[in-house]
Amino acid sequence: MEQMCPYLWIFPARREAEMPMALTPGSGDADGAGVTERLTTAMRKRTRSIHDVSDKLVNAKLLLAFSDAKAYGDAISHFYYIFESIERELERRKDMDGLREISSFLPTVARTERIRRDLTHFMGPQWKEDLRSMPRAVQEYVAHIKNISQRRPICLLPYIYHNWMAMLAGGQMIKKLSIRAMGLPPGYGVAMFEYQEKRSSLKRAFQDAICSIKLDTETREEVLRESEQVFVRNNSVIKSASLRLPMATQLKGLCKLTLMLTLIASTGAAIACLAVYSMPLIMP
Repeated sequence: MEQMCPYLWIFPARREAEMPMALTPGSGDADGAGVTERLTTAMRKRTRSIHDVSDKLVNAKLLLAFSDAKAYGDAISHFYYIFESIERELERRKDMDGLREISSFLPTVARTERIRRDLTHFMGPQWKEDLRSMPRAVQEYVAHIKNISQRRPICLLPYIYHNWMAMLAGGQMIKKLSIRAMGLPPGYGVAMFEYQEKRSSLKRAFQDAICSIKLDTETREEVLRESEQVFVRNNSVIKSASLRLPMATQLKGLCKLTLMLTLIASTGAAIACLAVYSMPLIMP
């Protein structure tokens, strides 16, 4: 079964979507001397534990979000502001060393406009006016992105990588479940998960572009430390999503997901997933 990513958005990417953990000459370091681990592999390994926590958090929240279309729209709105901030800053810094190599992916991989289309579907054309005030966790996330863009632009790299890869990989299972759980009509409500080009080709090209960036040892370590912060901040955003729905609505969503998961995966896998998904129903 394809693994959902964290953060409602940050739907962290599937582990197997990563390139092989090979050691390649000069990949991702300053002078190409010696043999070093691919930067994407190093970021994945550095965040493995906290990434798993994010997966569990987002899975639990999705149960509630899938129970009500407006609740789902409210949840994804948090990450609309985050993607908007990240992609705006990448556009602003696109000619800088270390970001120039990936800025060419903006036209095909950027998600801001597509999330806006989905929000219009779920919440109507006045969705910005209908949203409650931005949660503190989202405000702090957006402020942090702006701060590192001004202070240390290369540290935008892990935010771009983890968020875009999450949508390219794990987000595809969320797309399938959202269509089935909410009965979405064809072509509506899932624009954020759709790409004009083949996803497997995009993922490989994007990973190769990341690994072509030349970083000295100190800068590489900065980027790896910031990778951990991506998930710390994603987890804070997920926890801040207040999806308070009537118990009857939650139970209806649980029953629907039980059936879907049983059909999509093995019965055993469905039971295991539901053990996690059911937590919001029994915890305060």
